[in-house]
Amino acid sequence: MLKKLAVLTVLAAALAAPVLAAPSDNTVRHFAQNQTLGFYRGQVVEYLDLGAVKLKAGNKLADIWAVTNGADGQRNVIDTVPGRKDYSPLWEVNVVTWKDGATPRVLRSAAAVKKALAAGEVTVKEPGVVVNCPVI
Repeated sequence: MLKKLAVLTVLAAALAAPVLAAPSDNTVRHFAQNQTLGFYRGQVVEYLDLGAVKLKAGNKLADIWAVTNGADGQRNVIDTVPGRKDYSPLWEVNVVTWKDGATPRVLRSAAAVKKALAAGEVTVKEPGVVVNCPVI
């Protein structure tokens, strides 16, 4: 149980992308404590981080990639938003880690994560954690 708690704590830290700068449109935004920014197909999106959840049979999942050792400005990456058929606020966590010798860069899309994986620059692990993070 203690090991499981430690894993969840590490994942929560990896998923909690800090809000360091305003969006590129220079709009001032006021964030709720659990509101954060991520990347979707190169664009900045806002979502709520409501934490880990237990699944019920039939829950629809989307993917979220959390980069553990990314370049400055890296945020979590998602590949769906409300209005798309594959959207779900329940995201399966994928932990991305840059390999030794690879030069980290900001990954702004699922395609960029998959390209880095195919090039052997990163590893992706699926720890079996699902988080509730609706895009707003």
